[in-house]
Amino acid sequence: MQDPTDRGEVRHRRVGAAIVAAFALVMAVYSDEAPPSRAADISDQWTRTQTDVLSGFVNMYNPHIVYEPDSEYPFRMWFFGWASADMNPDVPGCDAIYHARARDLDHWEVYCGDGPWDSERRVGRWVPVLHAQNEFYDQWHNGDPSVVRHDGRYVMAYSSTGFDKDGLGEWEPGDTDLDISCVMAAASEDGIHWTRSKAPILICEPEIGERQDPLQDAAYTGMFHRPSLMWDEDRWRLWFDYWVAGPRGIGMGHAECHGDPLDPAAWQITNDLAGPLIPEWPNPDVVRMGDTYYCFADPGGYPGGTGWTSRQIAEAVSKDGLNWEVLGYIRPDDDTPACHVPEALVLPSEQGDRLILFYACQIGGEPYDYRYNRIRYMERR
Repeated sequence: MQDPTDRGEVRHRRVGAAIVAAFALVMAVYSDEAPPSRAADISDQWTRTQTDVLSGFVNMYNPHIVYEPDSEYPFRMWFFGWASADMNPDVPGCDAIYHARARDLDHWEVYCGDGPWDSERRVGRWVPVLHAQNEFYDQWHNGDPSVVRHDGRYVMAYSSTGFDKDGLGEWEPGDTDLDISCVMAAASEDGIHWTRSKAPILICEPEIGERQDPLQDAAYTGMFHRPSLMWDEDRWRLWFDYWVAGPRGIGMGHAECHGDPLDPAAWQITNDLAGPLIPEWPNPDVVRMGDTYYCFADPGGYPGGTGWTSRQIAEAVSKDGLNWEVLGYIRPDDDTPACHVPEALVLPSEQGDRLILFYACQIGGEPYDYRYNRIRYMERR
């Protein structure tokens, strides 16, 4: 198996450009027409300032926040993407996970390795806390971090992508099995140095070594990705998205763990993969307030949009985390064509809990630039 750090700059850029182009294609394959329940505009329920809490990077998103009220820095963020250049040429693989801390929601400083944390958005100094390894399921993409503080440590679920068994990147000459996606887990004492699970906690076994292609095979189901992790009373719960056979694209699934979250054998998918909890529901993020679960995603169906701009943030609610009612969508900020990849935070307050929703803003333009160059949040009580 080839080491991804030795593949060379030419190959890195050629394969990277192909994968990026295909990623944009796959992520745009959603219906531009939403079911009636998704057509409701619930934007006015939210207050937003359109302030950039992080920016200056090439392409970053999925800002997951953990709140620790007794800490010097009560807010910890994990996010991922490309810092100072497309595909992070100085980092093994491509996408990598970064870390930031803050005393309030608006002023963040990013981890820079042995140097001082950066509060001035000097993105060239940022150092990832997780990046690709040399495993067939983990050679290209580490992203979509979802972190829980539990029993004195941080536990993370995150997406991983590798070149599969033949070691060749998708769309390379000679590639026989396409790339493979999965969900990994990791644990940390400080949120910076992580011990990973020895294997994926969720992976579609039939994908390994096989050329299963969702754009060519209507019967394809798999590609587990984009986890949302929760410790829920007495067990670990994980919501994730995956490709569903048929015309519905990416839906949301659910798994549970009653043991060690880093043990792949302890995780069990609870839903029939042929029946997603919510169809057409990519990038899910779930939080709980009282006895109600709230889920945010960025499905297609936004009125007036096409392709990328048909996808906007949407909200669903549930009493058990399994049976969901979709409430509607949230309009994008007025200075960006699309807001995607929502990550929610429940913040206790004397005036009532605040529901904070972080998100990323797409660049857009002509030709359309799908990259995200600003991270913001909105809120409601």
